[in-house]
Amino acid sequence: MSFMGLTKSQRKSLEAEVISNDARLKLTRLVRAECRPGEGNVGIIHRNSFVNIARTVVDLSIYRLEEDEDEMYSNGAYAWHFAETELIMRRPDTAQLVETLADFLQLGMLSVNGVNAILAEDNASIRFRSHDGAISVEILSDQDLQEEDGEAEHPNIRLLVDRMETANAQNDFAAVLHTSATIFETLAKLVFNSPSVENETLGGFFDGYRQRSTLPAPILDYILEVYRRRNREPLAGHGATTAPTVSASDAAIIIEMTKMCIRLERRLSAPELDRIPPPRPVADQA
Repeated sequence: MSFMGLTKSQRKSLEAEVISNDARLKLTRLVRAECRPGEGNVGIIHRNSFVNIARTVVDLSIYRLEEDEDEMYSNGAYAWHFAETELIMRRPDTAQLVETLADFLQLGMLSVNGVNAILAEDNASIRFRSHDGAISVEILSDQDLQEEDGEAEHPNIRLLVDRMETANAQNDFAAVLHTSATIFETLAKLVFNSPSVENETLGGFFDGYRQRSTLPAPILDYILEVYRRRNREPLAGHGATTAPTVSASDAAIIIEMTKMCIRLERRLSAPELDRIPPPRPVADQA
């Protein structure tokens, strides 16, 4: 069976998955390569397919191409399609991005190997599989990722969230604090998007992260406080003979705030250009 969308459990698993801006740029380059201008109207027709499939996944109106009297398309139509191409991989959240890629792969518009190579390099847990012409989505486990690449530059945020919730279930609330701080440091490095901070602690580049982040100042202050508390909390940032002070209610708040920050960082950084209507003609129906 052809790809019919993510399951509810897959969507749930991807709530904390972060595909970096660098990976999204590389995926955009794959799309650009497949949208090279063709002769006459062929190029824009092909590009229109990419654009409309991507817009359908994020519930935006499609663009119906209509020729003018000379059987050509307007300059405005060309300009809009080129701009939309740059948003195909930037606009969607993680689940929508996965479904967009799966639709492209199902139709043979992109290469499974090419897409998977970019996701593997980004240490993302998503892989696409092709079997008898049908595309499926596989979400790798922590062990799968370690076996695939044990020297990844940063841990997968979704898997760190899983560890945080496992620690909470085991009443290891100091570990909840420790893992939350690790998630925030990883998220900050993804947002900072520079190799210069890869070997730094969050405290060493937090001012730069604050300037680049789209999160409100009070939330950024909370992130910094979690990081600082991790460093002084017994059994969270270091060994100690005293008992940790993180309570069950503290851990519950930390978990929910951590997951909220992951979602907000992506949502607030997403481009707002999807509010700009396409030039005429636009159609939601035939």
